[in-house]
Amino acid sequence: MHLLKKILLVYLLINPTYIFAQDSSITRQNLFHYASASRINISDNDPISLSDQLVDPPRKSKLSLAGQPIFVNSERPMIDGTSWRKYSDIDYLRLSSMIGVMAAANITAYMYQRQVWYTKETTGFHSLDFSEDWGKYQQMDKFGHFTDAYFTSDLTGKIYRWSGISGNTSVWLGALTGWAWMLEIEVSDAFMADWGFSWGDMLANTLGSAFYVLQQFNYDALGGIHPKFSWHKSEAWKEMRYNTDPQALIEDYEGMTFWLTVNPHHYFPESWKKNYSEWLAPLGLAFGISAKDIGINPWGGYQEYFIGLDIDLRKLPIWGESGLMKFIISEVNFLRMPMPTFRFTSQGTWFGFYF
Repeated sequence: MHLLKKILLVYLLINPTYIFAQDSSITRQNLFHYASASRINISDNDPISLSDQLVDPPRKSKLSLAGQPIFVNSERPMIDGTSWRKYSDIDYLRLSSMIGVMAAANITAYMYQRQVWYTKETTGFHSLDFSEDWGKYQQMDKFGHFTDAYFTSDLTGKIYRWSGISGNTSVWLGALTGWAWMLEIEVSDAFMADWGFSWGDMLANTLGSAFYVLQQFNYDALGGIHPKFSWHKSEAWKEMRYNTDPQALIEDYEGMTFWLTVNPHHYFPESWKKNYSEWLAPLGLAFGISAKDIGINPWGGYQEYFIGLDIDLRKLPIWGESGLMKFIISEVNFLRMPMPTFRFTSQGTWFGFYF
């Protein structure tokens, strides 16, 4: 009986300690913003019972790693090779160099635009009629502005995170940078006699940057959706069926296709993901839109609709642990790869590989 009392006493001492360890691990998880936690699989950090530890040694090993002290500003690795921080820990050399690179890229792009676009007569600042402008090009230019604003916001947000800025702040700075870059273009357009400041373009720019923000802070709901772009030189450009000769692909509206892709694997329950092939995880669906016969008549033409397969390049299990490689792939992933696709138009239906 005396021995039994000792055993019971030891158990009572151990059991509260184990319960406290469970509560501590949950508290540590809650230190991090929902947006950062949604980007990683934290199922292996969940508390498990004492019997599970004894039966499953590998899981016990994972628990021991997860149970190590976690600082308040622990970094959470993201799929794009950057890290999400609770608080900023800025590397000023990185940040200053990246600001310099972004400024140089902005100047280079602006000078290129002056050579391609801004070669005609200028005038005072003026804006376009909203309804007339919205009806041009079957809204292809508006899809372009949305995608460009989203892409620029996402890219600069990654750069800010890589420079040590906190996850939340990097999202807002990225969105502001992307939106300001597009605003610069609109202000330049406002002084061109043939164009003008487009409120429709600004609406598309704002929606693109806003979607980026919503996606980052609601990653579980929106993280499986990805805007993409593809282009091939259009027949209209080859046959000179534009009212003005395009000087670059950004003016070849008939060759552009804008996509919204969905990756089902992102929305699978964790129990499904454990038994799902990692080679099938990147596979998804793509929904696209393009337009034809708008080169010769900007207010005419017709739209084309697409549905096909898509590959989320970031999920391919071949990139290793290199943060740089993950970053590069996350940028290449904005291009929709040639995949089996159905095309639906007023002219009929087509099936084949499409880019």
